[in-house]
Amino acid sequence: MSWRSTRDQGWPNATIQQRIVPVRLFYDFLMEEGLCESNPVGRGRFTPGRRQRGLVPRLTKLPWIPSEAQWMSILDIAKTEPIRNRVMLALAYDA
Repeated sequence: MSWRSTRDQGWPNATIQQRIVPVRLFYDFLMEEGLCESNPVGRGRFTPGRRQRGLVPRLTKLPWIPSEAQWMSILDIAKTEPIRNRVMLALAYDA
């Protein structure tokens, strides 16, 4: 199974990263033993002025931020809620 086929299955980026770790560690072992010259699934490396990326880029999902219209509709709905729910919304927003 290739990396491309796992990506087409829709696996999360973290799962792909976890599946690469044992292979990378095995190649690290082979390099220490002198049985292999380089690691084809090595980590990304950073040196000043140059950045080498790893095999699979790490993706970070940005948080969802409501638009002004969406936020106003949330507040309109919250107006009809009991005080407990409005306080919970305010605490969640403030945190």
